[in-house]
Amino acid sequence: MGLIQVYAKPVGKKGDGLEKYMKVGIFIADSNGGYPVPASKGGAVSTLIEHLVKGNNEEKLVDMDIVTIYDPKAEQMSKAYPNINFIWIKPPAVVKWLDSVFFFLVRKAFKNMKAVSYKSLFSLLFYILKVKSILKWGSYDKVVLENNVPLAWIIKLSKYKGDYYYHFHNIPRINAKCKDVFQNCTAILCVSEFVAKQIQRADNPIGPISPGKTKVLYNCIDTDHFSRVKDQSIIKMWKRKYGIGENEKVIVFVGRLSAEKGADKLLEAAIKLNRKDVKVLIVGSLIYNVNIQDEYQQKLHELAKRSGKQVKFTGYISQKELPIIYSIADIAVLPSVWDEPAGLTMIEAMACGTPVITTNAGGIPEYVGKYGVVVDRNSDLTDDLSCRITDLLSMDSNLEHMEDAGVRHVKDKFSYKEYIMNFYGCIGKQNE
Repeated sequence: MGLIQVYAKPVGKKGDGLEKYMKVGIFIADSNGGYPVPASKGGAVSTLIEHLVKGNNEEKLVDMDIVTIYDPKAEQMSKAYPNINFIWIKPPAVVKWLDSVFFFLVRKAFKNMKAVSYKSLFSLLFYILKVKSILKWGSYDKVVLENNVPLAWIIKLSKYKGDYYYHFHNIPRINAKCKDVFQNCTAILCVSEFVAKQIQRADNPIGPISPGKTKVLYNCIDTDHFSRVKDQSIIKMWKRKYGIGENEKVIVFVGRLSAEKGADKLLEAAIKLNRKDVKVLIVGSLIYNVNIQDEYQQKLHELAKRSGKQVKFTGYISQKELPIIYSIADIAVLPSVWDEPAGLTMIEAMACGTPVITTNAGGIPEYVGKYGVVVDRNSDLTDDLSCRITDLLSMDSNLEHMEDAGVRHVKDKFSYKEYIMNFYGCIGKQNE
């Protein structure tokens, strides 16, 4: 089956430049795993779009379509949002088979390449070919394409002439031979000033985009979910699970276990720290809920052995359980070594009252502000991390002030309710 639809009838209301009953279509698909909305398989972009879904379901601002890859669990989760229209694109078995074969071949043939980017390539192509017709009968007032550059082909193939927006969660590295699509966008939404400035450059594959066409839409988290876990029985149970003693300090890393996220820098810092009263939790995997081992993960395990028994690898932890992980930690160390477009994991930790040490990378400082410890990415990174960890562990009462300030900062700027209103502020009025 190619298309499955679930219908709902939202009741719109005026606000922020939007007309009553305005119809907005959000198109989301990817080549690195086929993450659906609702975010049944995780995924940063899918999770963020679910926040838009949640906000619009509550506020009923517009008639919203979510056009997404089919997943049975996601379909069940969608029932929690009766005021949203979900249009499901279901790749047939042969397409899924092509995905798995191609991903296997890429991983075998190009061991040093980021193979995860090709995990669901054929499903993405199928999605593009299927949904181009939706633009013709969807009668949308506004169309939003989420992040994936090849989705521009939907506009090109359908010859769509209405208002459309690209929402970039990363810096585009290709233009998929669709540079004209990006140049003709009504506007491009960027998750940070850093991303906006990158696509304004002439040397960016889709650039230069006029500054007047870029709008910053900062990411959000569910601050109702990401908050301190105060039940000490839960905290003690999870500490026992990972062999953490009552008086031991806990440092946590949360993220994809790939080189750009910098987990190795934390482990090197932990070796320099050489404290037997400190446990390090490495939370995450290379791919959602799949414990695939590559050369980088082998490096992490070798570093862990050098620290004795102070490092624990948890594997994938669900979004539902992440607040517990943050709450058992004394410090979250998230030392990204690439130009991270935004700082989502950082604000998740801060919302749970966990002090953050991170890097001056990409858009991260825009999210953390003055409420976390930000160090430079340079040859002294490992030493700097070790020193900052030592400093924070010795702060005591001042650390509590830092925790409280971080919680307030995230709630004030990065709640999903702020996000939905900012989103509609971005698409509500056409550029002058």
